[in-house]
Amino acid sequence: MDAAPPPGQSPAPDAAAGAARPAAINPLELIAALRSAGRPLFAQLALHGELLRVELAEERNRLLKMAVATLVCFIGLLCTMILAGIVALAFTWDTPYRIPAAIAIVGAFVLVTGLAGWRLRVLSALGRQSFAATREEIAADLALLRSRM
Repeated sequence: MDAAPPPGQSPAPDAAAGAARPAAINPLELIAALRSAGRPLFAQLALHGELLRVELAEERNRLLKMAVATLVCFIGLLCTMILAGIVALAFTWDTPYRIPAAIAIVGAFVLVTGLAGWRLRVLSALGRQSFAATREEIAADLALLRSRM
């Protein structure tokens, strides 16, 4: 008959150590399991490869959109700077219609630059979601393999 440990003490160290050790894996059983699971395992790997290819295409498309937004933002900034100089020159002229027109043009380019910068931030935030489905599938497969071993 096993005696329970006195109150305040933990069980014997041998019992705790035995429970923490993982079961040993027999190499022959592992080889047999891999043989029987060979075709489904390769099919699963092919599916992972296809998912990776699709997500890589999506990431490439996102990066292309980011490059275009960056280019538009740069062009808008450049035009804003040039037109700001034109507005400064326009302030020196005496006609009353040149100044409001130059300010309106500068405002339009500032608006375009702001919209391109906003779009760039939105596309950049999507980078955190890259390959999320692939990572989830691989994690689920690893969890399934670990549970069966």
